[in-house]
Amino acid sequence: MSSTDPARPWFRSPLLPPALIAVAVVATFAPALSAGFTNWDDDVNFTGNPHYRGLSWANLNWMFSTFLMGHWHPLTWVSLGLDYTVSGMNPAGYHLTSVLIHAANAVLLYVAIRALLRMSGSTSATPWPAFVGALLYALHPLRVESVAWVTERRDVLCGFFTLLTLLAWLKRVEEERAGRPGTRWLLLSVAAFAAALMSKALAILLPAVLLILDVYPLRRFVPGSRRRCLLEKIPYGIVSCADLVVMLFAMRHISAVRSLETYNLFERIAQAAYGLAFYVVKTLWPSGLIPIHRIETPMNPFAAKYLLAMAAVAGLSGLLVALRRRVPGGLAAWLCYVVLLLPVLGIAVTGKQIAADRYTYLSLIPLSVLIAALLERPGVPRGAMAAGAGLILVALSALTWRQCGFWQDSIRLWSRQIEIDPDCDTAHLDRGQARYLRGDAEGAMADCLRSLEVNPKFHKAFNLRGLLRKDQGDAAGARADFDRALELMPDYVVALTNRGDLRRTQGDLQGAMEDAEAAIRRDPAMSQSYVLRAGIQLRLERPREALADYERALALRPDNTLALIGRGQIRYVLGDRAGALVDLERALTLLSPGSRLKGQVEALLQQMRKP
Repeated sequence: MSSTDPARPWFRSPLLPPALIAVAVVATFAPALSAGFTNWDDDVNFTGNPHYRGLSWANLNWMFSTFLMGHWHPLTWVSLGLDYTVSGMNPAGYHLTSVLIHAANAVLLYVAIRALLRMSGSTSATPWPAFVGALLYALHPLRVESVAWVTERRDVLCGFFTLLTLLAWLKRVEEERAGRPGTRWLLLSVAAFAAALMSKALAILLPAVLLILDVYPLRRFVPGSRRRCLLEKIPYGIVSCADLVVMLFAMRHISAVRSLETYNLFERIAQAAYGLAFYVVKTLWPSGLIPIHRIETPMNPFAAKYLLAMAAVAGLSGLLVALRRRVPGGLAAWLCYVVLLLPVLGIAVTGKQIAADRYTYLSLIPLSVLIAALLERPGVPRGAMAAGAGLILVALSALTWRQCGFWQDSIRLWSRQIEIDPDCDTAHLDRGQARYLRGDAEGAMADCLRSLEVNPKFHKAFNLRGLLRKDQGDAAGARADFDRALELMPDYVVALTNRGDLRRTQGDLQGAMEDAEAAIRRDPAMSQSYVLRAGIQLRLERPREALADYERALALRPDNTLALIGRGQIRYVLGDRAGALVDLERALTLLSPGSRLKGQVEALLQQMRKP
């Protein structure tokens, strides 16, 4: 627009649609900003993990080498380390970052949809189909798990780099059409793809999606250019293969993973078909969204729901093939959806869940593109469609706002799970553990007993009941529960440590030391085992050995309050009054207001401060 042209009205600015998208996303996900960490993996990844806290060389070395919980996503760890440098352990900062990345992804999707429509031959200049498509994706309740759960930062970050991969590749195609090589855009696209896989491996089959887009809507995969299209994907394929090798190493650290040999191929096909159908149904009717959609064990692939899912997938696939000339975008979107879901459909490996809301973060992007393309077709009644889309978006926003509320804390999260799935043993246990930490012993015991009722061989539930019985003064019952937990899971280090602590309080120092040593051998990175051994060393009048164990515990977990209190007391006895005060003051800041230890630490500090 030249300087003599009249100024463009603000409501026609090309920046308005992306700005509105970002505002709508942030407003809809605002409840996530007040959420805390949960005890569903956040305790392992963040509240109990000092290694990601910061961006020092030691932190970065850990981020790029760890397979914690069976994942390798160093760039996700870097983003979380950056959060820590800004927000410390305040969960609001982590949630804000995830919401902002998701808002950025919605804007990138809008740009990508417009580019795809333009490059497929659309002559329409209106942005509203892409606007609607991007918001239908971004505001859907299925996005909540990825955005409101801090552990799933990897989803939104992977999505960010995946969309950058797509946009850079589309720019390379545009350059090619203009007679230019576009090599730099290809290199940028491959680099973004590598970053996506270093955020989460969910995008590993993206090269196949690009090949589908070559066929339709870009129509590049034609005689004379097919070889070029295939050669272009080789760099992406190399990156995918490298990430696959890393994934194979990482998955050895996931105890819940079941390999292909553990049940037959027909069961895997039934599970995959169920997943494909499940996400379509939940997209159309997003109710009953919960953290764990459990898989039955043993699984019966001939159950009605699996047969119905297989029939639905086969029928829909056949219909889209039959309509491929009339609605070619339908088949392309369906194929992209299947390809993006393939790594998490349970065909090669599977876990405890048959499906997960978070798995839709990439796989449902093609649907939003298809919806935008359908809205842009000639003859579509724009006014009626805009009104209908507006109502749907308002409804989705309301559902997403409500869904974010379930992620406020562990008790609300697992209460929602139990409301939908009353027989989920993990939900009862995790809610019980959250209640235990809040001092609700009665509620914790009720949840623990219900968990054992559902699953009489749940070793973690026996451990929790042992802790509750110990607090009630029932040492014999607690010992029986810890023994039972270890009988069911001999390598369960938490139960070993708890049994050792019980033995220590009963004066069985030899048995306590045996448990402590066994726990340290089995998991040298567990801070609490060293705290236990330090307590035993004190009972054996070995203060310097106890001091070494407390320091080892704090090296593994700097916020271990018991280790800080123990080291502070030993320092005071050994004459290091200043060091003792530092430890106890630090412990005091970490203890919650209702903690039973808070009064004890305050009394110790008062005593140490006396001249």
